[in-house]
Amino acid sequence: MIIEQIIDFLKEAAKIFLTKFAQMLSIFSIGTGAAAIACWVYDAPMSLSLVGGIMALGISLGVYWYLTEW
Repeated sequence: MIIEQIIDFLKEAAKIFLTKFAQMLSIFSIGTGAAAIACWVYDAPMSLSLVGGIMALGISLGVYWYLTEW
């Protein structure tokens, strides 16, 4: 009985974690891709495209934090 409740809790926690992780990974990927296109157009080093991904992730987390209650 208690084992089933623990398993259900762990399933729900894993579902939430994997959903949020997939969302953050996709936001980071889109930001990195957009920055890579800008680096390619302006002949900047491609390593700077990671900054675009980090900025996109930071902005999205900031907006998420501002619009929702934790």
